[in-house]
Amino acid sequence: MRSVLAHAASLVCHAALVAALVIDSAPARRAPASSGRTTSMAVFLVPPEDDSAPPGLKGLDPRDDDAIARMRSPAVAIPGFTFDAAKIESRAALLFPFVTPGLSLSRFALAPRLDPRDTFRDPFAPASDAQRKPRGKPPLGMADPALQALVDRSWSRRNRWTPFQEILRLADGHDADAGRLPALLHEYEEQNGLQPYVDTVIRDPRLWTELGLAADHVEFIGFISRYAAEHPSTRATTELLFLLDKIAQASFDALVTLIDTIPDAQLEWTRASNADAFRFIADLRRHYQSVLRRKGLDSTEALTAFYERVRLDILSGILRTTPHAYRASDARFLIGAIYWRQGNAGDALRAWRAMTIDPDAAYASSIARIKNTIAAETAGDRGNVDAAETTRRLAQQINQILRAEHGRWIMFSLDRLHQFGFRFDTF
Repeated sequence: MRSVLAHAASLVCHAALVAALVIDSAPARRAPASSGRTTSMAVFLVPPEDDSAPPGLKGLDPRDDDAIARMRSPAVAIPGFTFDAAKIESRAALLFPFVTPGLSLSRFALAPRLDPRDTFRDPFAPASDAQRKPRGKPPLGMADPALQALVDRSWSRRNRWTPFQEILRLADGHDADAGRLPALLHEYEEQNGLQPYVDTVIRDPRLWTELGLAADHVEFIGFISRYAAEHPSTRATTELLFLLDKIAQASFDALVTLIDTIPDAQLEWTRASNADAFRFIADLRRHYQSVLRRKGLDSTEALTAFYERVRLDILSGILRTTPHAYRASDARFLIGAIYWRQGNAGDALRAWRAMTIDPDAAYASSIARIKNTIAAETAGDRGNVDAAETTRRLAQQINQILRAEHGRWIMFSLDRLHQFGFRFDTF
């Protein structure tokens, strides 16, 4: 009897095991399809910022950090020109931060952050006064003569960052919208932001001067990114973003000067003054030629297009974030000018049509002329500029307006340089 029961129990256990294996291996039944439609949601995770990156910039690419020759002495002495290249050497890998490592636009608050409690607010709309946190800083009080005197004290032909410190302290200590701080930053950007640099006899002084200015760019970028993050959608931040656009233009000019310089043929004065400095410049040029080649920017056309994309990102960010359309027409004028130079007439005209005529705009005269020209030339065509004759007349007049605007800047720069005892070709 015990044997019979044992065999029966064994049979039951094996049968149960086989049934379990069959059930486990059987395909799962699908739930009946629902008659209602299902929707899916794409979720994007934003990678955290690289804390090791320089302020306002992307993380450093190890491939862009190859060794650059060092100088035992950074002093360059040429008749009528002496220069300390120590700062250039210390920033050698960050002289052109727009190219390498590149701007981190998210660090400039170029799109106001969405409040999780405010689900349906447009994240790209400029923040309203009610949405901003009170800053608790006093408005800057400064009469026009004192403001101009400070702008003049901050002017420099070679070094920009050190003279800017007084303005920086005022920016950190005063309200970003009320008072004269936006006006102070505006005048600094307009009067001190860009200067022409021309070499008529020898290349050395111009090259060293432009590289010295480039060595300051990473400091300005860091300050502007910090200030923009702390004071998003304010007038002071808008002015600093226009300054960032000017810095991008200066960076392009300095990089082109470096790449176009042939050390053996154009830097004989530097070689005679300091052989280490000459080797440093030659190696610095080789380094950035390699970086540009790897990034596909080793032609003037490609490099120009790259910097124009950077400028369009900055100027478009101004349009998204500037409060109450403050200086929006100035941004649209510059955006349109970039598109026009690229041969993209359609996007240029769209940017310019959205401008409003404001006598306080930095480019007020040119804005008014372009608006009136577009209105006059396209009135009969209901805005259609495809007709060959209309397009020709419009292009001729707009080119004239843009040349006149450039000429206005040249004449202003000439007077500004004379005020401090300089010319285009003195440094």
